[in-house]
Amino acid sequence: MILRDFLSQRPMNVNAKVPPFQQVLIILLFSLGMGLAINGLREASLPLVGGWSSSPMKGDILAVSLEDAVVKLLSDDALFLDARSTADYQRGHIKGAVNLPVLDGSFGQRLQEFSGRVDHQRELIVYCDGTGCTLGPQLASILRGLGFGDVQILLNGWNEWVGAGMPFEVE
Repeated sequence: MILRDFLSQRPMNVNAKVPPFQQVLIILLFSLGMGLAINGLREASLPLVGGWSSSPMKGDILAVSLEDAVVKLLSDDALFLDARSTADYQRGHIKGAVNLPVLDGSFGQRLQEFSGRVDHQRELIVYCDGTGCTLGPQLASILRGLGFGDVQILLNGWNEWVGAGMPFEVE
């Protein structure tokens, strides 16, 4: 009844034209709002920002700083994993790093061999090229899924490492 009273007081112009830009904007804002609302209501909501943290939490992958990575390399506390192609690895990689090229056709076999010979509690630091590279995060997620408990990622990876003048090897 209240709705009927409201509608009877305001004449509705069904022929009114809304400019296309405003239509698109309204639809986008509505969709964004609905998506955020539904995500917020989900029990296992999706993160709005990447799943990286400065402290380990269940399910998160720890991002390690360049300084901490250097310390771990020098003290042999962590095993470094290069997610880049074999060709990139051969042109240069962090000293002692193991190459697990995510996009290589032999990745599955290499990953299986690696998983069989490395302690799943071993601290692992994964890296790839730089800010736009997704291979490191992909490899880190795969390793976590295989039961490796301490997987970290060196953000900006190889580019930051070389840019800072850190030790590396060439094959």
